[in-house]
Amino acid sequence: MKKISMHQQIIILFICLVTLPLFIIFTIASNIFTANTKRDLQTIYTANINEIGNNIDAVFANALELSLYPLMENSILSYLTAEGSETSTEYKLIKQSAVNALDSLPYGYRNCINGIGLYTESGDSIIDNSNVKMTDADYENLENMDSMPYWDFSHCTSSGGYIYLLRHLKDPMNLPHYVGYIKLAVTSSGLREIIQEFQKDDHVSYFIVTPQNRSIVGLDTGNYTESETELPSYSTLARKLSAGESSWIDGEIIMSGYTLNNGLVLYSITTPEVLSNIKQTFYFSIGTAEILVFFFTLLLSFYFSRLITAPLRKLGEHMTELSEEKFSDRIPVNGCYEIQVLSETYNHMAERLEFLYNEVYMGKLQLKQSRLDALQAQLNPHFLYNTLDTIYWMSKMGDSENTSIMVSNLSKMMRMTLEPGGNNNMVTLDRELEHLTCYITIQQIRYGEKIHFSCICDDSLKNMSVLSFLLQPLVENAIVHGLGKSADGIVKINIFTQHSDLVYEVANNGIPADIKEIERLLSEKPAQTRGLAIYNINERIRLKYGNRYGLSCYLNGTFTVFKVTQPLVRHSHGNSTQGENRL
Repeated sequence: MKKISMHQQIIILFICLVTLPLFIIFTIASNIFTANTKRDLQTIYTANINEIGNNIDAVFANALELSLYPLMENSILSYLTAEGSETSTEYKLIKQSAVNALDSLPYGYRNCINGIGLYTESGDSIIDNSNVKMTDADYENLENMDSMPYWDFSHCTSSGGYIYLLRHLKDPMNLPHYVGYIKLAVTSSGLREIIQEFQKDDHVSYFIVTPQNRSIVGLDTGNYTESETELPSYSTLARKLSAGESSWIDGEIIMSGYTLNNGLVLYSITTPEVLSNIKQTFYFSIGTAEILVFFFTLLLSFYFSRLITAPLRKLGEHMTELSEEKFSDRIPVNGCYEIQVLSETYNHMAERLEFLYNEVYMGKLQLKQSRLDALQAQLNPHFLYNTLDTIYWMSKMGDSENTSIMVSNLSKMMRMTLEPGGNNNMVTLDRELEHLTCYITIQQIRYGEKIHFSCICDDSLKNMSVLSFLLQPLVENAIVHGLGKSADGIVKINIFTQHSDLVYEVANNGIPADIKEIERLLSEKPAQTRGLAIYNINERIRLKYGNRYGLSCYLNGTFTVFKVTQPLVRHSHGNSTQGENRL
């Protein structure tokens, strides 16, 4: 196969690593940016339309309250229920009192209301504006409404007019009996002023539409009604709002809607100029960045081309690093055929050196470090302090026999622990049991009848080769963590063979161990001393014999059992590699 030339490689690298990724990044970033900006603008316009809608709803709510005001004000109610001649002095006084009551209404009730007409059943009326005169159509509209309010939008257009609220009033003291009519005029100009007060910007148009799809109030910027933009119908708006869509996007147009309490729909429509400005700024920034990256990549291509022309010098530098034990260093396999061969040969040599370094040299260092950690765990300060304290008080009390036994066994333990560990830290099982016996003897004197020990081991196994100082930490762990508060504790040591493996188990009937916590302590080195002993035991066995062997823990009834598994190896006096014969 023909090799690609250096010039071709640089061109392909430039196209693949620069041009295409930049195009993809630009496209994705542009889409994400535009979507996020539109979403933020939707949130802004939704809040704006809700604010305007709440204020308009407040006007309509005041009108509804005002339509019931005659039934709650005594002077007006007296006028509506008055009997007798309309020309009588008493009737005129009652009517004047009602007029005064209407004139004294708080200003808040008058907001956007330009006209109140009050009519008795007999036809007499109090009106403050000619625009609230009752018509035949008004009486017909109220005929089947009972005392419910009736909104009349037919006299209002987007350019002006009034929205009328009518109600047939019932006597609150005699509900089947009607007492009159009220007609209120809400000005579209007042509603438009509310919209103008909260208008977001000059690019937003606002419309209020009826269920008959008539636009009755509007604040049009002229960008939509004078263009070919199709405005949404009442049914479309109602469907989207009922589905929970308070704002939506149609192309570049953002629409937001709000359903008013009297059934009308208020909506806004805009093409945000800010979106175009932000897009221009974004595209300019991205374009500038792409140009800079483009020229920077050219410099990098020139730089790498020089590296390709001087491969032998770089190879010499890597060889120097290899001589400084930087075995993880690798050379990229590229360039011409000859350079590829040299790179592959160098990488293969570095991999072999790294393997030998990690598996042989570092393995021995880790084994030695585990040995030191194990020794540190064996020389437990608490154990030494407690033992020495017990010896002190026994000597004070004159118990010379137990004192001498403890001193003798402690001395023997210390001598066995601190003596040079020949034969790769390996001892006979008999030697390991002797060290354990010294420890158990001390603990029996300390705890008396509170803890009972038993050890089962066939004599034929005592010449087997084992890692030193594994049993004593397990027994100590059983006493300290399992039987710390027990008054009748049991520690069982059972040593046996299983297939071609040597197994020893240390069980105690104390507090059951948390198996998941034990597994965690075995898998990762503890940051504190807690769990260090069992971690060291497991790590030493795995380093010595492989990951198939090690320490595990399980529950057997009321007993917590720690199980150590290692190969069955006969001990012989020789060097570390020839002194073990697996069976």
